[in-house]
Amino acid sequence: MTLHQRVLSFVVAATVVTVLVTTAVVFQLSAEQRKQQQQQQSNLLSKTLAEALPAVLEQSDGQRLTQLASQFISMPQVSQITIEPMLSGERQVWESDRPAMHVPNWFATATGLTVNTTSVSVSNGWTQLAKLTMTFDPHQDIAELWQRLVRLVGWLLAAGVTVIVAASFMFRRVTVPLGDLSQRLTSLGHGDFHPTQVATSVSDLSALQNAFNLAGQQVARMQQSQQDELARLRDKLMVDPVSRLPNRGYFQHQLQSFINDEVGCSLILLEADWLSRLRARYGYQYRDQCWRLLGEALTQESLASTHQVVARLSHNEIAILLVTDEEKALRRYLRQLLRVINQELENISLPVNQGFHLGIAQTRTDETVGLMAKADNALQHAKRQNEVYFWPTDEQVDSRTREQWRHVLLDALHKNPLALYAQPVRHRDNQYNWHQEVYAHLWVDDSWLSAGQLLNRIEMYALGEEFDIHVLNRVSDYLNKNPHSDKLAINITIESVQSQTFYDWLSHFLLKTYLADKLAFEVSEKAVHADPEACKALFRLIRGQGFAVGVDHFGRNMDNVDYIKNIEPDYVKLDIGFGQQSSGVDDVFIRMLVNIALGREITVIATGIEQSEQHQYFHQLGCQGYQGYILPPIRLDSGE
Repeated sequence: MTLHQRVLSFVVAATVVTVLVTTAVVFQLSAEQRKQQQQQQSNLLSKTLAEALPAVLEQSDGQRLTQLASQFISMPQVSQITIEPMLSGERQVWESDRPAMHVPNWFATATGLTVNTTSVSVSNGWTQLAKLTMTFDPHQDIAELWQRLVRLVGWLLAAGVTVIVAASFMFRRVTVPLGDLSQRLTSLGHGDFHPTQVATSVSDLSALQNAFNLAGQQVARMQQSQQDELARLRDKLMVDPVSRLPNRGYFQHQLQSFINDEVGCSLILLEADWLSRLRARYGYQYRDQCWRLLGEALTQESLASTHQVVARLSHNEIAILLVTDEEKALRRYLRQLLRVINQELENISLPVNQGFHLGIAQTRTDETVGLMAKADNALQHAKRQNEVYFWPTDEQVDSRTREQWRHVLLDALHKNPLALYAQPVRHRDNQYNWHQEVYAHLWVDDSWLSAGQLLNRIEMYALGEEFDIHVLNRVSDYLNKNPHSDKLAINITIESVQSQTFYDWLSHFLLKTYLADKLAFEVSEKAVHADPEACKALFRLIRGQGFAVGVDHFGRNMDNVDYIKNIEPDYVKLDIGFGQQSSGVDDVFIRMLVNIALGREITVIATGIEQSEQHQYFHQLGCQGYQGYILPPIRLDSGE
């Protein structure tokens, strides 16, 4: 119940009580007054008639007797007159013929007024002539009292309604600033602060507005400082100050994140010996300038559009991570990389294809340490053989062409060989599941293509929209057949986020499914960075139909996450790379990300949880849920 409703209820109750009490008091006083008047009038009329009767009775004038009786019987209170002569004559009775007025029986009983009969003796001083009996009926008094109270109640109700309407109007007018404050407090909780500017003449509310504006400014500054501090921490702890490239810690987090997601990766280790020789010949300042130029060259658009991250690992070593294991794409990138490096050598008058070596490794199944070891072994082999680069020949070679892979994926989407699984996302107290995240595997070449590798292929061949529609239709069928299933979360690809066709299809899909309590939708942080406005529009559409929305891989870039203020997700999932925190630096970033999200009332879910110790760590940080292989996935359907 709102404050306005509570106040209005109080005013209505007070009005009703006032009407009831006033009516009861008036009724009681009026009834007592009517009783006294009835008694006085009955005595007075009986005495008056008894005094007038002797002269008429002694003369035996019947006509005058009738006229006299008619005068008294016409009075409102008199209902019957009876005269019984004592010596001679017959008993005479006169009755009132006035029509009865309708009055509720309960009201007549409540007044306490009853029929009153008075008998007096008529005499001429020494002889009793007759007996006079007069009956007084209070019905007329009761009717008048009823009408009076009805009019009183009507006036009181009209006045009460006027008071209620006036009170409601005045209250709404006075408390307009409170409604404005409520909206702005809600916005402030989501990180959007605007000072209230609604004018009010109420000093208490004006003071409250000033207090809110002051507190809001402090909260807004604190929230912005958290975002700025996160960016500063990244620059301070995760960026090499000389080359302005990410450092080893950042690279290891990214590598671990993608490998834990079972994404096919390629790693290139570059050892630039010429930089060490430059320091010995020209000093560290010249060497540092060459490092900055090399860093800028390696992050230019032609290379940055292909690799995921390039980082400086040591004084002369660089690591480059590509989220692909396709040989043609890797060879194309390698040619561009060699061209850039040789251009930098030419710029400082050094011979090309000398003074550096590259080691290349690919993986679909290796752990982080294994992939780094393979790349380092390739680098050492290139140095021993004095080769520009070495690419081990024992890597698994993909015999399919790009067109053949595209055909395999289209066939999977049209004939349903995809196997759908669901990974439970558990409440931190193990009370229930938040939802279950859906992912797909594909059986290819007598082995399963993992979810990460499958999505890589889907993105590579621009099939994200078809893939998402296929999964949503399969999940919708599953939920219709299994109405008691947990809520399922679907991760939308970048291509679908940016597609107006998918937007229109999804709008129609959400209207016809009636599964708001059974479906949730997620997008990756990469998709948010790629097109924040498209994500905002998509979230608005989904939330408008009553579905929950979330962001996956939250904090993967260890950078400013201020985008959550604009898209307002219901929950975020920490990047899987944080699940295996390897240093105090990871702990600092995890705490910052959790506090930023919780400060905006966004549910935080930890991912990559495999041990109970990890669960306890994220629990004490305030994460409301967790997921990982500590909770085994379940098969949703057979995929047939």
